[in-house]
Amino acid sequence: MGIVRFRDGDRPDVKTIERGKLTVMGCDAETSRRNGAKSKGAVTQRGKAIASRNATKHGLLAQKPPILASEDLETFQGITQSLVDQYEPEGALEWHYVQTIAMCIQRQHRVWAAEAAAGNKALLPSIPKPYTDEKYPTIKKSSSVFDNKTEFHPDNLKKERELLADFLKRYQIDDFPTKWRSKHFDFIWEDWCRGLNYFLEGVRKEYPIDRSQFLDKTIFNRVIRKLNEESHPFGKLAFFSPDSDSCPESKWGWEYERNHFLKLLESFETRLKWIDDIEAEIKQENDRYQRELEERRWAIANPIPHEVALISRYETHIAKQLKEAIAQLSELQNQRKS
Repeated sequence: MGIVRFRDGDRPDVKTIERGKLTVMGCDAETSRRNGAKSKGAVTQRGKAIASRNATKHGLLAQKPPILASEDLETFQGITQSLVDQYEPEGALEWHYVQTIAMCIQRQHRVWAAEAAAGNKALLPSIPKPYTDEKYPTIKKSSSVFDNKTEFHPDNLKKERELLADFLKRYQIDDFPTKWRSKHFDFIWEDWCRGLNYFLEGVRKEYPIDRSQFLDKTIFNRVIRKLNEESHPFGKLAFFSPDSDSCPESKWGWEYERNHFLKLLESFETRLKWIDDIEAEIKQENDRYQRELEERRWAIANPIPHEVALISRYETHIAKQLKEAIAQLSELQNQRKS
């Protein structure tokens, strides 16, 4: 098999020469450019994978560099390219040190951002106090009143619950006298009314309510009517007092007394639920306030929070790694150039 050579001026545009089983094709530069322009690129998957790396100068400028999703890709690529332009690395080891320096710088930026975020915790606005303090005040604003506790005061809520719950434990709608046509109904009614009125009188006297508004009879009547319209237990108590000497003589009279007693019971049950809801809301808000206070107390107690201390140690490690990478790269390049 021989070697085919062309003399200057004798090279054809495209010439095929056979020497045994060998076919040699030659073409000039212009023809190569024309033929290359007709190419549509890689066709196979393997070819496309190879071609996709044609513009890659080094690993850190690839499509998926080792940075967080929240970090800016263009900034990182700019840092890396600046390092490449500055050091002009040659060989795998120099490229590795350039990549190490780039990642150290990127990690330092990451650490600084984390340290700022941790430090800002101490600069947060003050913890809002429980809104229930304003919504359900426990102390009256007027200092002239002897008893300055409001209906929302824990002592009053507790006392009110005990009175209502004890009454409901003793009396239910099923206890209301039913056999009004019985010849013994008068005795049953008298006995039931006396026991009920005795118990109701105790509830009225001990009920936790602001009694200063009842000093004037006109005001008392107006307040009681309003409480009754609102189905407040104290208002219902003022309007419910069955007469033991006046036994219902008709079904209408019996139903009238029974409905009044039922409304009294319903007002007690509604008020108990109201107390439970208020106490649950107050407790939930107070728990939230105490929890946030404790978290803030821990943050203030430590001049350097735990996470900031960890970040500082990590930053020191990065700085040491960066310094070593720069020194090793410089030493390697000096050896290459000497």
